Parts: sequence; structure tokens; C-alpha cells
Amino acid sequence: MNKPHSKRQPLQLGYSTNVHPGENMEAVYRSLEEYTVPIRKRVFGSESCGLELRLGIGAAKDLSTRRARLEFREFLEESGLVLFSVNAYPLSDFHARRVKETVYQPSWVSPQRARWTSRIARIVDEIAPAGLKVSISTLGGCFRGHGHGPAVFRKLAANYLQTLEALLEIEKANGRPMVLAVEPEPETTFETARDVISFFEEYLCPLALERWKKRGSRARIEADLRKVFTVNIDTCHLSVLFEGQVSNLRELQKAGLELGKVHVTNAVALKNPYRSPAAFKDLRAMDEPKYFHQFCGADEEGRAIWRGTDLDQLPKRLLEGEHPDVVEIRSHFHVPLYLKKYRRLHTTRDDTERALGEVIKRRSCSHLVFETYTWPILAGGTQRRRKLIDGISREYRWLLESIEKLSAR
Repeated sequence: MNKPHSKRQPLQLGYSTNVHPGENMEAVYRSLEEYTVPIRKRVFGSESCGLELRLGIGAAKDLSTRRARLEFREFLEESGLVLFSVNAYPLSDFHARRVKETVYQPSWVSPQRARWTSRIARIVDEIAPAGLKVSISTLGGCFRGHGHGPAVFRKLAANYLQTLEALLEIEKANGRPMVLAVEPEPETTFETARDVISFFEEYLCPLALERWKKRGSRARIEADLRKVFTVNIDTCHLSVLFEGQVSNLRELQKAGLELGKVHVTNAVALKNPYRSPAAFKDLRAMDEPKYFHQFCGADEEGRAIWRGTDLDQLPKRLLEGEHPDVVEIRSHFHVPLYLKKYRRLHTTRDDTERALGEVIKRRSCSHLVFETYTWPILAGGTQRRRKLIDGISREYRWLLESIEKLSAR
């Protein structure tokens, strides 16, 4: 089987450490030692494996000295962990008792987001292996409930440009290719590939042409912009919206926007809600106090006709005839990749496999990350550490086997 980071395998593959606590470097070290290294050894033996590191404000502060960065780099090398991607979303505590809308703060409406993301990029440049391309996942604009429209888009463009310029400076100074990977998500500014494309063409590119004139011709400016402004497609997010995975990927390609990263993830799905009271009960039970679990309902033609920000908005009266045209409900609750069913619910694994097949077929992305950050909730109870190591290892194997099968076609 091809392994990530080998000469035979062009893909960089890993899992996101946002599943583990990591609000400071003490917690990051502990999580990598207790979970990530044992998972690497179980799946890859003595070989190295990829890593998407969640790096928030607290951990970034702990890496403010060159000595701290050098020590962490040495730790990763000795541990057989290859840092190729960063999850800078969110910047705050992702394992607080209540995260919900705070996951979007500060948004890209604020210059603070640009400053911190630029700082994280400079830190990672000194930690990742020399010359290796690094992708940085980030919020797609802001939470729609906090504002939407031209005034917001102009602020987003200005702040994105600040960080994008920092990435270009890093590559010029140190030879490090680095991209910002903007992540569409339900209820944020960018929900789909079309949203990102429209923003790029109507706001970001015109502003770059105005502010980056010293870089040279229009063609040069656009080329520089497209080099560092990329998209991170999360397959769960598109599935929740009943969006076509393949069509979104091809729209990006047609628009000339790079697919900087793919988060390979599954959502949960309730089919035939009016005839599935037990499964409906399972879906309602997934309403928990930590994370947002956006949902959409679709009609027989697969059109999203009804939606909500969180599962607590799922009406108890649904089974009594409310929204009679809805034949399927999907929710943004990440479940393990290898599952086609979770309890009495289905998953969107078929969607995920279609996206993966398109990426492998077209070789359109070199960074694949799986991100079941809900494992601590799913595992629950006793023996949580063992359950997480077993579950994430199993996801790794499923993804490696899927890539191998798709590559052989």
C-alpha cells in the first residue's frame, strides 16, 4: 500500500489534531505523545506520517521564541510527524464547554484575524520541513448572522489581502510555498465553491489589482493572488447543503482557483423522516452544547428547501406534518469515515467517496486531511483514549485503502 510522504505517493495525508486539546504547547505536546504518535506507529509502523496541526492563539504565543520553535521542530522530526498543514480555525479554545458561534471569532471582518493568521504562518514556516508546501485552513469570511453584503465583503477582501501578502513574502524570503485555504461552511459567508468564486472575482481580485500595482502587470498580480488564495473543500459541509461534490470541485477548476486542501469528512443523514421516528430520535439526541450542527432538509429532487443553524431548531412537530416536502435531513455532525450508518441514521459516505474519486482522478489536490473532531463526544464514557486511537487508526486505514483503489482505476 502506498504511504503518504513516500516517493510513490504524491499526496500528503493526515488527520487534524483539532480532535485533541491544544490551547497551549503543553497540551499540544501531550496530545501528540498520547494519541498521534501511537496512531502513527499502529498505522505506519516505523514510517513517518502527515499532520494537520491545529494552532490557536495560546499555542502560537508559546511558540513566540526561536528556541521554542526549534524544540518543537525537533520533536516532530523525532516523532516521525510531518507538518504539512495547519488548522488555524478557530483561534480560540476549540474544546471549551461551549464553542458554537465563538468558532467564527475573530472573523475575517476584523484585522485581528489577518494579523494572527500571518503570525501563525511565520511560525509554521520555521517548524515544517524545509521547502514543503504548507496549507493553512481558515474561516470562509464570517458567520452570516454577524453580517453579509458588500460592506462586509470589502472588509474581508482587505484583511485576506494582508495575510496573502505575508504568504508571498515568506515564499520570497525562505522558499516556502504556503497557501491560505478558505473553507466554505453552512451559515458562513462562503457556503459553496460558487460563493468563493464570486467573492474572488468581484472583490478580492479587483482590490489586489488596485493595491498590488508595484508587483507588475495584471497577469502577474492575478498569478500571485491565485498562488496563495486557495479553497479547502470540506465534504461534510457540501453534503449538508445537498451540494454536488464533483460539480463544486469542477467549478473551482474552471474558475482557475486552486484546491488547497480537502477535509475528507462525513455528515449524518436522516432519510424519510416521516416514516423513521426512531432515527429522528437519534438525530435529535445529537443536539449537544459544544458545537454548531447546522442542518438542511431536501425534497425529492434533492433541493435544499429548509435549513437551520443548530439541531435545537429541529422542530418536534416535524413528524406531525411540518415541512411535508422534506424527504431527507442532513446535519453537520462529523462521524467516522468508515461508517455508512451511525446508529439508526445514514451517513454521507457516498458523497465523500465521490469527492475523493474526483480528486484522485484529476490529481487536483495534494493535501488530504480527515477531521472527525467530534470523536471525544462520540467516544464518551470510559476508555476514551483507547477508543480515539482505535477509531482514528481505522479511519486512516479506510482512507488509505480508498485512495489505493481509486488510484488503480
